[in-house]
Amino acid sequence: MFTELLVPLDGSPLAEAAIPHAAELARRLAGGLRLVRVHVPFTMVASPPETAFFIPDPSWDVQVRENARRWLAQKAQETRSLTGIPVTFEVRVGSPVDEIAGAAAERDVRAIVCSTHGHGGWALEWLGSVADGLIRRAACPVFAMSEAAAARSEDVRKVLVLLDGSDVSEAILPHAVWLANAFHSEVELLRVVAPPWIGDSLTALSADEEDPFGVNASAEAAKRTLGQITSALGRRGFKASSTVVVDASPARAILEHIARSKPDAVALASHGRGLSRLFLGSVADKVLRAGGVPALLFRHRQPALVDRALPALEADEHVMASSPA
Repeated sequence: MFTELLVPLDGSPLAEAAIPHAAELARRLAGGLRLVRVHVPFTMVASPPETAFFIPDPSWDVQVRENARRWLAQKAQETRSLTGIPVTFEVRVGSPVDEIAGAAAERDVRAIVCSTHGHGGWALEWLGSVADGLIRRAACPVFAMSEAAAARSEDVRKVLVLLDGSDVSEAILPHAVWLANAFHSEVELLRVVAPPWIGDSLTALSADEEDPFGVNASAEAAKRTLGQITSALGRRGFKASSTVVVDASPARAILEHIARSKPDAVALASHGRGLSRLFLGSVADKVLRAGGVPALLFRHRQPALVDRALPALEADEHVMASSPA
């Protein structure tokens, strides 16, 4: 089955920086790329009240869209010439998030590969947080990278998978396996166990009971669970390991671990309006912005099926369906 990856572009160098990473992944998958640029009509761009009377000449909009199409056609041709892989392109009109997510669904792409701006949005020419919108809207994983991450080598020798003990977080496993299989990468699982600082902490800490918060028990349970997953990965031929860290600050612990273990990509799942419970707030944003490595993110939409992630790793047909056979 032909595997296609979608790369959104906006005409900026930062957005283009994702192309080499997408091309290398597509090459290893014996697949191709779909370059998409979204033209936002002048009528969709809000203007200040004092300029509301100004109505652009409709021909300007047509010319800008045609310029975007010519630029994208040239970029597709350059990418084909440099990589030798199939590359198609498309200019769409409308809202960037809606159109890119729609294009990904129509083409049934395996993943969206994109660059993100250092302040949480995309390249400067795009308004709002397009990357965040795609993570929430797209049915496929989003392989996102900051400017620092995009400047790294395209090779992925090690994938760090972030788990938090929830079924939702394990939804990333088949996609992480898919990425690791494409590059024959090592896989490391990381779980941060955060102490539940609730109630009268000082009283509990001064009590005679050892481990009053049950942190040690939680850490041991996490090690057993990660051990089962690494064993399943090992039986599939992956070099796999796991690490459990106890820390009150998951974001800090994750970033420190990334600095120590030096993975080439990080993989994590999201859920609902935010990320799964370990990743509530700004943890994922910090990993994207400060981790310095590409991040494979996936929002799972069927929580009732997430608990099948581990059995899926045990079954050949599920793993191979997630891998570039």
